Amino acid sequence: MTANAAPDFDELPVPLALGSTFFHPGIEQVRKFAGAVEDPAGWLVGDPSDGLVHPLFLVTYVWFPSGFLRRAPGEIGHFELFRKRYPHLVEVPFLHARSSARFHRPFALGRPVRADVALVARDRRRGRDFIVMRGSFFDAAGHALAEFDHACAIRGNGALRTDDRPAAPRPTAPPTAAEPGPALPSRRIEMTLEKSRRFSLPGENHHTEDRLAQALGARVAIPAATMSFAYLSRFAQDRFGEDAWISRGRLDATFTRMLQRDDVLEVGGHRRGGILDLAIRNARREPVAVATASLEDSPVPAQSLT
Repeated sequence: MTANAAPDFDELPVPLALGSTFFHPGIEQVRKFAGAVEDPAGWLVGDPSDGLVHPLFLVTYVWFPSGFLRRAPGEIGHFELFRKRYPHLVEVPFLHARSSARFHRPFALGRPVRADVALVARDRRRGRDFIVMRGSFFDAAGHALAEFDHACAIRGNGALRTDDRPAAPRPTAPPTAAEPGPALPSRRIEMTLEKSRRFSLPGENHHTEDRLAQALGARVAIPAATMSFAYLSRFAQDRFGEDAWISRGRLDATFTRMLQRDDVLEVGGHRRGGILDLAIRNARREPVAVATASLEDSPVPAQSLT
């Protein structure tokens, strides 16, 4: 690479700080996302009058402003930070392949939330270029709220295929545990176009409109992978309990196939000691997401981590 030349993928420095952003989440936005995935608590924690929001909400900032009702000056999503700096490395379609989360505490509505975003890995697999972005979130006092790692395929292999997703770099797995126990009671989800549109509007895209998905090579509209992540998180929370999940929860998910609108999904899995092995399967019994969920040994102390 010559001086002042744009770096090639193989020349990207890792790790690399991409920037920081302050967001100001509002209750309408929280209700919009939580309602689309039918979360019974609406992603609110404890007494609704306290205005505390589940840190799961913060996963949606990877694709900000997609799905958001409004955008304040200076707000920018994780992927947008990367694409703005390296537009020559990104091709359409790009794919969301994996996400992992470590939750620490809820955040308060009406207070700013800071996201520090970094490129932490890059890889090339099956003819695709992958990046892994880490979003670390803090409240106004500097207390850690959550960390997310998102693996995305940014270039290669042409059109979307709803029957497959490329293999992505895998995060460090939780410790191995005992043999799997009996199956956990499953949850049935009707993945309607209405839910996908509620999650991803107001901007029309391949999540909300068949025609736009077909232009990318898919058969029908493809609901966002972050919806799968939300379903998996809720399933794990119902087993571990809200307080433990919000303060010590860890979720590592791989999106193995694309969701399709009007499909019927089943979320289920097994427990192996302190680990849950989870999967979301479509009506053809094909896994569209697989995950492990667990609790860290202790919560992060409330002091500032900045």
